[in-house]
Amino acid sequence: MPDDTIRPRPRILVCEDGDEYTERFTRLLGRRYEFTRATSFGETRALLAARSFAALILDLDFRRTPRALLLDEQLHEGANEDDAPRLAADQGVLLLRALRVAGVRLPALLCADFDDPARERLLCAELDPLQIVPSSEGLSELAARLPGPNHS
Repeated sequence: MPDDTIRPRPRILVCEDGDEYTERFTRLLGRRYEFTRATSFGETRALLAARSFAALILDLDFRRTPRALLLDEQLHEGANEDDAPRLAADQGVLLLRALRVAGVRLPALLCADFDDPARERLLCAELDPLQIVPSSEGLSELAARLPGPNHS
């Protein structure tokens, strides 16, 4: 007998400084997942406290984020003007590091292209559970990494 119960779509929190990932994922994978966007560490923490999520997707670069909201290496908000470009370029890593320190253990996908395989291995070990998703990977491959419904 078929199961007629409606199962909720797994919720995925997308941390990005724009809305390109969230809009694209919702348009192409919205039947399988519910995507919610967060643009800063504070917003991410608030959403995680209010709702349950199955996973995180993080952009690496947050150049459009106001510097007052950028995390620094000590995981404090409020980058100074000189450090802001460097911190913005690695903000996804810093944001995930702050979430791990706060006890968030959700599986995470970091959308990033690294030239250094050793750095990837170190990040994956430090921020486990983490997978690095290169830009060369298609949406179906990214979706296959997400927890939840089976993929075709």
